[in-house]
Amino acid sequence: MKVIFGTTNKRKIEDLQGIINELNLNIEVLGLSDIGWDRGETEENGATVEENSMMKARAIHEFCIEKKIPYPTIADDTGLFVDSLNGEPGIYTMRYADDELAKDSTLPPYQCVIKLLRNLEGKPNRDATYKCCVTTILEDGTSFQEIGTSKGYIKEGMPSEFKKPYHYCVFALKDSYKAFNELTKDELSDTFRYNALRKTLKRLKCHEE
Repeated sequence: MKVIFGTTNKRKIEDLQGIINELNLNIEVLGLSDIGWDRGETEENGATVEENSMMKARAIHEFCIEKKIPYPTIADDTGLFVDSLNGEPGIYTMRYADDELAKDSTLPPYQCVIKLLRNLEGKPNRDATYKCCVTTILEDGTSFQEIGTSKGYIKEGMPSEFKKPYHYCVFALKDSYKAFNELTKDELSDTFRYNALRKTLKRLKCHEE
């Protein structure tokens, strides 16, 4: 069985293939570059991660119909939701500081994290939740979604260094002092995105059977 994962990010494809191997499934992952995707970035104008994930999956599914590529498509969307900021940055996690960056090209690419920490100054509640929605569209057009969440908090202070995904440098699980970017691969494997992908693959297996 082959599935198309809506990304050109090699790390994401390797992560999905790793879960497939863990579950001992006979599934091969194809990225967008493997199917000749030439549509660029899909517009994300939904109000939720569920809507944005569905938009991506539908765009890829329609492309596959045009190109006669008969495989299920998978697409995900993720957001970081901070309680005391009324859920911000949410669906705008990666675009949280786009307005500031557009006005000042000298700002660092991780300005989104700087803005988040600035907005949290003086707020005692730093609870936050990472949420991922994975949408799957099968060959016949039917679809399903799986959700994964990780509850934690935003650490205080500026990280000593920034690595992508930038918000991983300030988000830590409850009862943990380590930021996400400090977790081992094994520790990350039981967090929100991996859990959503794992549930998706198990449902795909049932579909095949």
